[in-house]
Amino acid sequence: MSIQAFDIIFAGNLPSFFTDASSSATSITCLEICGDFLYLGCKEGCLLRCSFQKSCLLPEQTVIITKAINCYSSNSAITQMKAISALNQLLILSNETLAILDLETLTLVRTLKFKSVTCFHLNENPLSEDPFTIEICAGSKRKILFLHLSEEDVKLVKEVSTSLTPSTLVIDGAHICFAMGFKYCMLDILSGDFQQLFDIDPQQPPLIHRVSKGEFLLNGPGGLGGFVLSQGFSDKPPINFSSPVSALAFHHPYVIAVCRQGIGFYSIIDQQCKQTIAIDNVRSIVNGDGQVFASTQIDLFALLSISWETQFEKLLVENRMEEALELAKNAHISSKEREQHQHMLIDLEKKVALQRFASARFSDAMEMFETCNIDPHEVISLYHNQIFSEEDIRRKALFFFVDFLQRWRIKNLTSDQKTAVDMALLKYLAKNDQEGIELFNFIVDCHTEPNETCDCLKSYGHFHCLATYYASRQKWEEAFCIWDRLMKSDIEDSRFAGYSHVAEQLMKCGDISLVWRFSGEILKRDEEIGAKIFTSEKLACVMPRAVIDYLRNYPRSLRIFLEILVDKKNDEESVHTQLALMYIDDINCTGLNRNNPSHRLTTNKLRSLLRTSQKLELTKLLEKLNTPGFPHEHAIVCGRLGQHSAAINTFINLLQDFDAAEEYCACIEDPKAWNVLLTACVTEAHNQMFDRVVDLLRRRSHQFDVSSALLCLPDSTRFNVIAPFVNFAVREVLHKRRMKLVEKGLQKMDNFSNKYELIKLKTETFSIQNASYCCVCKKKFVATDGFVRYPNGVLTHVNCATNRQICPLTGHLFKIDVQYNS
Repeated sequence: MSIQAFDIIFAGNLPSFFTDASSSATSITCLEICGDFLYLGCKEGCLLRCSFQKSCLLPEQTVIITKAINCYSSNSAITQMKAISALNQLLILSNETLAILDLETLTLVRTLKFKSVTCFHLNENPLSEDPFTIEICAGSKRKILFLHLSEEDVKLVKEVSTSLTPSTLVIDGAHICFAMGFKYCMLDILSGDFQQLFDIDPQQPPLIHRVSKGEFLLNGPGGLGGFVLSQGFSDKPPINFSSPVSALAFHHPYVIAVCRQGIGFYSIIDQQCKQTIAIDNVRSIVNGDGQVFASTQIDLFALLSISWETQFEKLLVENRMEEALELAKNAHISSKEREQHQHMLIDLEKKVALQRFASARFSDAMEMFETCNIDPHEVISLYHNQIFSEEDIRRKALFFFVDFLQRWRIKNLTSDQKTAVDMALLKYLAKNDQEGIELFNFIVDCHTEPNETCDCLKSYGHFHCLATYYASRQKWEEAFCIWDRLMKSDIEDSRFAGYSHVAEQLMKCGDISLVWRFSGEILKRDEEIGAKIFTSEKLACVMPRAVIDYLRNYPRSLRIFLEILVDKKNDEESVHTQLALMYIDDINCTGLNRNNPSHRLTTNKLRSLLRTSQKLELTKLLEKLNTPGFPHEHAIVCGRLGQHSAAINTFINLLQDFDAAEEYCACIEDPKAWNVLLTACVTEAHNQMFDRVVDLLRRRSHQFDVSSALLCLPDSTRFNVIAPFVNFAVREVLHKRRMKLVEKGLQKMDNFSNKYELIKLKTETFSIQNASYCCVCKKKFVATDGFVRYPNGVLTHVNCATNRQICPLTGHLFKIDVQYNS
């Protein structure tokens, strides 16, 4: 899209600058600017120095060029010139010769000795650090010259041969871009590396212009202007010139191209033509310090750039936000205005991003939202006010909006921004999340106003989620009131997780008043789940008796609660006894169906409890179990009371269960019980168990008292039947006798050893030095006084040795009596 970037005004014509009519027939060949002076090179060899100034008095003409104040004349046309302000000199190329003129007087300073020069260029990115040494690159006959120009002389630094003569060239740093024959080439003047770029269009003159540091613009084939970096490749798309180009200039961010129809201005941002000025026969164009002049053969025109601020405002007025943003990003801003410009850029990016969203360019909008870190309030407001006509676009807009909210939710937002984002997400999830899973996870840590959240959840029928929200805010009573209504079907919510979830929340809550109040509905539906509520660690402070009283109307729950108390090693006898009595009652209720799995499970639980619990009222239970239906359990209780004979007789006589009797004896670990079992089984009434008795004697020989067991056996018992048991008994007796002999021998040897050590101590002699003293009282020994010597050599007075078994110095305990002399 077009925009007016420059104004063009007529600045004068060549004949008016000459005082004599003979010189006025010439034409302009090249231009140069230095400060407030414009230099005109002419075909007849004339060189004019003209002053120009901006005028605020004439609105239709803002640049005034005076007549030439200095003039220089040569015999040939001036084809190229360049001002060197550091040396106050002007370098011109005329008749393939380089000449240096004074910048003010245009008098000839010197003529360079190099011949056949076709082109030259000043290095604006010099390698030398000396500001008064100018680096010049010149093309000559089949060679490229690299020169150092100072105020005193010219020095040839390097000469590089080429296959053909360069027709035009530009230098930047160490890289020279030049045209040779039908090719553009790149040369590194330091290393000598050479690289061919692309072909030259034979229908157009080769043109090379330096755009920025390390970047050149070349007039390529097919009307394309190609950007080339010093490395030999491009990072920008080419510019498509509308017609053949004869001259180039650059004024950021525009490439100014001269063609037959006039002057075109192309933006390097998007490579599009932004403005065209129709003017015929333009020959030359130059940009000097932001001042742009163009010329035909005799006429001069000033191209006045319109400030980027003015262009920017026009684009905003025309609602061309994207172009305005690109223009502002690439504008040259002073350091003083940079901060203000940055704020303006951010505001503009926000407007462009919102405009992209409104035009359904969602991916581009998201990218820019991220860049400018837009306030989510603006996007939320625009989304709710924006109406898209097509269903597909509305669906994409919704997905974009949710993605935006989720991205912004993890950013470092202000409190009101977090609230706005979370509220928008909440409304979306409440409306679209049918299963409620995402909504449940979201409300736990969302930052929204509680009243608005509750109203939103109620309006969409998310009662279970509302109760969860209350619970996450520790408002347990409000939460359980809603769950209670859901359990009673006063309100409906398909996402309600059921009474088991409510039971979990009651356990998590830990408020016993709420448990008393709301557990009843759960107990009516599932007594097992209801009982587990009272086992929560948070309700450990509640007395078990209070819970037991509360659960009396729910027998199954009460039994489960008592089982849990017993498993947790509760030490109240009433708890253990009540559980056993409940087991007995349950077994009585199912007594007619003993094959029922529930009956077998309860029986096993009762037997296990009777065997293991140490907190049972055994006497009370024994009376309860003294019925025909509980012989096994009655036997267990008898055994717990030490009534082994009664217990074993029950197993053998009533139950005819030898294995149970054997298991009973093994559990109580009382040796007398085995003999009782043996006595009960060898009676005439139980001849059929004799083989089992023999097997028991063989397997558990070590459990029996041998003499008592043999006396219990009938006289008719054959020896070969009990031979294994007798063999084991004989081996055990012999083993014990031998072990006693070994023990006696070891004790005898230990006694001999101790006697030997005692004799050694008694017969050992030692001497007391004159300097020796008692370790207790620190006094020296006197010959008439007695002393005590401990086995470790410590000496004390007799009176100081209060304990002859313990060394007073080291505290060592001795087992051998200490001998002493008096």
